[in-house]
Amino acid sequence: MGALLLLALLVQGCGEHAKLNEAETLRYNEPSGIASLDPAQASYQAAIWAGTQLFNGLVEFDSLLRPTPALAVRWSVDSTLRRWRFVLRKDVWFHEDPCFGSQRSRRCTAEDVRYSIERILDARTRSPGLWVFLDRLEGAREFHDATRRGDNPGHCRGIRVLDDTTVEFVLSHPFAPFLSLLAMPYAWIVPREAVEYYGDRFGEHPVGTGPFRIGWWKQDRELVLLRNDRYWRRDENGGRLPYLRAVQISFIRDQRTEFAEFRRGHLDLLTSLDPAFAAVVLQLDGTLCPAYRGRFRLLTAPALSTEYYGILLDTTLAAGKTSVLAHSRLVRQALNYAIDRERIVRYVLRGTAVPAHGVLPPAFRIEQTECYRYDPDRARRLLAEAGFPEGKGLPSLRLVLGTSVRSLSVAEVVQQQWAEIGVRVELQQVEFPRLLAMVRAGELALWRTSWVADYPDAENFLALFVSSNLAPNGPNTTRYRNDRADALYRSAIATGDTAVQRKRYREMERIVVDDAPWVFLYHGRLVRLVHPFVEGMRLDPLDRLVLERVRKRR
Repeated sequence: MGALLLLALLVQGCGEHAKLNEAETLRYNEPSGIASLDPAQASYQAAIWAGTQLFNGLVEFDSLLRPTPALAVRWSVDSTLRRWRFVLRKDVWFHEDPCFGSQRSRRCTAEDVRYSIERILDARTRSPGLWVFLDRLEGAREFHDATRRGDNPGHCRGIRVLDDTTVEFVLSHPFAPFLSLLAMPYAWIVPREAVEYYGDRFGEHPVGTGPFRIGWWKQDRELVLLRNDRYWRRDENGGRLPYLRAVQISFIRDQRTEFAEFRRGHLDLLTSLDPAFAAVVLQLDGTLCPAYRGRFRLLTAPALSTEYYGILLDTTLAAGKTSVLAHSRLVRQALNYAIDRERIVRYVLRGTAVPAHGVLPPAFRIEQTECYRYDPDRARRLLAEAGFPEGKGLPSLRLVLGTSVRSLSVAEVVQQQWAEIGVRVELQQVEFPRLLAMVRAGELALWRTSWVADYPDAENFLALFVSSNLAPNGPNTTRYRNDRADALYRSAIATGDTAVQRKRYREMERIVVDDAPWVFLYHGRLVRLVHPFVEGMRLDPLDRLVLERVRKRR
């Protein structure tokens, strides 16, 4: 049956490929690659962008980044902020797929909501999104532990299906941003039939309720999404969405080739701008050079993101046990003081970022105090205090980063600046999915990555330093532990007093910055280039790729 199914999909794919209409197909490139389109594994941007076209959650963010209805038509919450009830739409159908047998599809119900969230909690899923719900839903940890032992967990008691279209969540403690959690990719709704039918290959055969469905996927070459003709949402005039018939994603690794393809018109959208081409296309203030005005349209927005080099602090792991960075806070601080972020932002990134001097991006900055200003003399003093004067006796470091030319360009400047204080570093590039897997497994002592906000709240960044969120089951990939930081975090999320919350977040950030589990680099300024004939493309600080209202007019 598996071979016949594969043959059927290949035949279907070839036929549909011939029907692609360039005028109704949006084409963009994803140089970092996509390993899986399973929402349970959607922890990096490339997968989230493609997954946004395939799936929906109960809620989503509007253009002002406020939670707004999606699969849920309305919701209510009690005065304790612990009991949240959602009423679902009745006109939502899953993509047509062989997993549903002769019916080909079925309506999305409250049971699907419960199944999708319980799947994140299931230890066998190994979802990096476990942290989102584990200590927030009543009974979630017991459910997770039962699945880890191989027992039958029944249902999580914090998720209650009241009827076909009503689901209720009961939280273990008040958490005001709960709606925002449900807008995350980990809360996208999937059907049990598809997960069971495809098993470990569900990430290659995703089935959702989104504006597009999977067409065909030639790994590392091309991913094509086709319009879902049964999509539930319409535009303001009652017109059917999406406007496009297809989305075609290529996987060109070389960003020089990607840029050339965009200039030739073979790509409609450039999702980021490599520093080498930023110097050609953008002026130092980040605006388009006169030669390109009219040829391209520039979309920009301040990003809710922080770019950094992560440092493994867990000395029980092999990579941490032998790492001088894990054992010396002074060396970690020295690395931070040795970086001229202003120079990198201006001359390497061409104004497409702002220097980072802490965890939180500017939109969330609780105070203007800046840490780790460029101070190479202080960096040298810290190295000497740590026992490595002028870097003598300090082992060479290995910094692992993805294949992005932008990341490499920044790393090469950092490499030079660290060399000026006597710190030697070797740069190694790997494919981003592999890098992510190595980071989660605790195999790297020093790596480059970024955190892009899952939802617009400072809590989402500070959660990366909570000990209950340790990787691989949570986003605390540095394995940072600080009892005082944990206490401040728990206290902040338990209060509805905004002023008190901000004060506790500010104190927590100070502790984290002083401990330096990260080498802070910069906060992004989002940049996309599109051709003038692409209409309806929007860019917001969450860096979402929402294509259901995009169209091409030539």
